[in-house]
Amino acid sequence: MGKTLIITLIVLVTLLISGVAIARFKGYCAGPEGRISWMTERIGKQLDLDDSQHHQLTALKDQIVLSVNELRRDRSSYVDQAIDLLESPDFDREQARTLLMQKQAQLASLSSDVIDAFADFSDNLNQGQRDKLQSMIRHHREHRHCKFACDDGEQLSIGNSDAPHLTD
Repeated sequence: MGKTLIITLIVLVTLLISGVAIARFKGYCAGPEGRISWMTERIGKQLDLDDSQHHQLTALKDQIVLSVNELRRDRSSYVDQAIDLLESPDFDREQARTLLMQKQAQLASLSSDVIDAFADFSDNLNQGQRDKLQSMIRHHREHRHCKFACDDGEQLSIGNSDAPHLTD
């Protein structure tokens, strides 16, 4: 019994260590830049891109990384301003609206750049590659983001007595 337990533990630890090593190697644990690099490599292989298409995909990846870094750089400033709003005796609604409008303008500007880069990439794909990309996106959505239900029409309701509560 003791030998079996030790052997089982060794096998489990070995599997765990190798799983973590594979995940780190493939970019799963490498932060946003590592994940986007892993994803663009995967897309490039699955779509069998030519040099021009690969260049457009690289430009898209670079634009996403640039946008993420800009958002990350400004995050602490927005958080500090929000904390200042909460620390004041009266919540300054106009300042909060101004802060929100500034953030929305920044997101709109960065989104526009990413959309343009994606459009350039997408416009260079042939119909077969486009169909494959759509299939990949659907598969990702269904297997990564819809663990319970993918009913986009379902909305939250206020005061729903059937909803689970924290104390349940």
